[in-house]
Amino acid sequence: MDIDTQKLEQILSALKEKHKQIDNLLTLTKELEKVLETGDPESFGAVLSMRQGSMNATDKLNAEITGILAKADDHFRAKVLSLLEAKDEHIGFDDAIEKGIFETNRMTISLLQKIVKLDDEINKKVKGG
Repeated sequence: MDIDTQKLEQILSALKEKHKQIDNLLTLTKELEKVLETGDPESFGAVLSMRQGSMNATDKLNAEITGILAKADDHFRAKVLSLLEAKDEHIGFDDAIEKGIFETNRMTISLLQKIVKLDDEINKKVKGG
């Protein structure tokens, strides 16, 4: 296995773990909405703390991916960034790892969009809107 394949596998592994953390963040955000309705400030604080843990783990994974890309040559970096920024599958993939990077990132973006929407709804409720 060549070095680029190893780096791609590391990135895919980090993206999969990031997806798990973001999925957990969505679950906790839904829980936060339920707790808000109960009016229990201690539970609200506990869920916020757990959410922060998932966000911190996500930040570490983002830093890991950034570190891999920072050490890579321009061609590799451009290839990975094109996979992460692609809007659809028409870009083509050289192998299953590249497809995995694209699909995992796309699923994670979808979860993030749900979290942003739910966060907006929660913020409106907190502000009395």
